[in-house]
Amino acid sequence: MTPPRTRPLADQGARDCIRDDLDRTLVVEAASGTGKTSQLVRRMVSVLAAGRGSLDGMVAVTFTDSAAGELKLRLRAAIEAARQDPASGDAGRARLTDALPQLEEARIGTIHSFCVDLLRERPVEAGVDPLFEIAADDVAGSLLDRAFDRWFEATLAQPGEAVRRLLRRRAGEEGPRALLRGAARELVERRDFPAPWRRDPAFDRDGTIDALMTELAELGAAHASGNPEDRFTQSLAEIARFVE
Repeated sequence: MTPPRTRPLADQGARDCIRDDLDRTLVVEAASGTGKTSQLVRRMVSVLAAGRGSLDGMVAVTFTDSAAGELKLRLRAAIEAARQDPASGDAGRARLTDALPQLEEARIGTIHSFCVDLLRERPVEAGVDPLFEIAADDVAGSLLDRAFDRWFEATLAQPGEAVRRLLRRRAGEEGPRALLRGAARELVERRDFPAPWRRDPAFDRDGTIDALMTELAELGAAHASGNPEDRFTQSLAEIARFVE
């Protein structure tokens, strides 16, 4: 019985390029589950087999420890398969055989673990304590909460206009303190943003709000000519009630 033909993937050319074009630096963008990790493994095997690099000179980083462990397992399996493949050539198979003992020492891990390794290797240059430890998520959250509480208490003594305005607001079940704490967490997540946020001095807050409310009123008024059973028309009616 003849096995069914498999159609080539629509992006097979791109996949081959990732594996074989070792003279270019590539950026690969693709959705989850499309094979990015598989292509990364194939490219690493190609680099090793071609003698273009060694495992002690490679870095492969991912987001979670489990994903990093899987990546290392897949790389080991791919190296084992390639060194048994005659298509790799005698020289390539020899290089892959030499690479296997280095696998456990390879820099394959999370972004955090890679950064930790660099800092431990160069603590003086980085200006950090050589005996530093990584704070667990719950510890980091506790540190942020304490820092926020100190800031909030100091700010309440002489709040600026933005804080005064927020203190007068209510947003669902969250009070102003919770809103500010959430904003603090967002700022911490984006602490590497290169420039501070500054309000445009030409920005007319009240005028902009009035203009938006006018546009919303015009949009909501359109519900009168729509089908009352239609969900879009019902949404327009809700907008009309909101701006009344």
